[in-house]
Amino acid sequence: MFNVLSRRQPLLASSVFFVFFLFLSTAFAARPAPDPEPTLSPLATDLAALVSQGQAVDAQLAGIDLTAGNSCTELGAAGTSIGDWLAAMETVYAGITTSFSVDVESLTSLDELSNLAVTIAARVQGFSLDLNSISTSADLVEYDASLAAILSLSDDIGSMADRIGEMADRMLIMADNIGLMADRILITQQLQSANVITTQNSILTTQMNAIALSNTLSTQLYDPMIAALVNQANALATSMDLVWLNQLNMSTELARIETEMSLYLTQVVNLYTLVSQDSAFASHYTNGDTLTWAGDLSGIHRALALALETYADTINQLAPTTSTPVLASATDSMLSLTYDIGVMSDRIMEMVDRIVAMADNIGAMSGRIVDTQNIQQTNIEFTEASLLSASGNTINVIAAYGL
Repeated sequence: MFNVLSRRQPLLASSVFFVFFLFLSTAFAARPAPDPEPTLSPLATDLAALVSQGQAVDAQLAGIDLTAGNSCTELGAAGTSIGDWLAAMETVYAGITTSFSVDVESLTSLDELSNLAVTIAARVQGFSLDLNSISTSADLVEYDASLAAILSLSDDIGSMADRIGEMADRMLIMADNIGLMADRILITQQLQSANVITTQNSILTTQMNAIALSNTLSTQLYDPMIAALVNQANALATSMDLVWLNQLNMSTELARIETEMSLYLTQVVNLYTLVSQDSAFASHYTNGDTLTWAGDLSGIHRALALALETYADTINQLAPTTSTPVLASATDSMLSLTYDIGVMSDRIMEMVDRIVAMADNIGAMSGRIVDTQNIQQTNIEFTEASLLSASGNTINVIAAYGL
């Protein structure tokens, strides 16, 4: 009997091992494979990278403690980081050239970028206050360089906020799934509108602080060009006011205005480019006429945006009795017009920011500069509100009629 059991023990152990192995194999085979990680679209990937870069910039700025000995170095490093981030943003913006399906991830990243712009603008505003506390102990040369760096930072942040808004607008124009994403797109547009106003307020305060701290003392070259833009914009505004849209003419009239607006935008961008190129190597002696006309331009842009808002309301009312091809063409023109007015409004703001940053008579012109900035700030708030309303109505028409 002992011998029989002894011979059976190896067989019994083998059987137990086999059953245990079979159980494990079945258990692992029955477990469902993990879901694959979602693949982001190329644009969503690029925007997520911009968010990560912006978070790093924000962390860098949060760690800066300005002193009399380090202000120039720290602000210079901050300027380099923000400049690199802006350059990366320009690259992504320039790459949005063809129609695509906008996704939630891209819109979420745009929201995060917009919020980062608000946060970073507030940090730079804080730096302008910090300079006041070290003004009596800092070396004069370093202090002047720090003031210039503050103004340059505010200029870059303004450009950055503009590009984020323009990316959102361009995505709206290029999106081929507005109907499905209408609600989410509108949420992003509303956030952009609120954040650009907050960011501009911080930039304005930063510049006013820098003006108050500066004791430095010719934009006349630009005055004829700005005056021409004012006349051209007034003519465009009059042309828009004289248009009465109906079911038959909305497509052709809006296409005509779109062409006129595009030509005008080209002139605005050309002047902005000239000012940018000049400010790269020369300071400006700012006169009052330049600031007056710049303020007038922002007021006219506000009027253009209001006219566009009226168009959007009219199209919304006429949509049920308008043919689909006419309605589709009209809404396409509306999106393009909204984008163009937003861009040219941004460029005028940026142009004045650059003139202020490079002015060598800030002390003498500080009151006029602040007045102009306040006028522009008020006008951009109304312009943003009108553009938001116009784009919202247009998106609703596109979604409702499957355009």
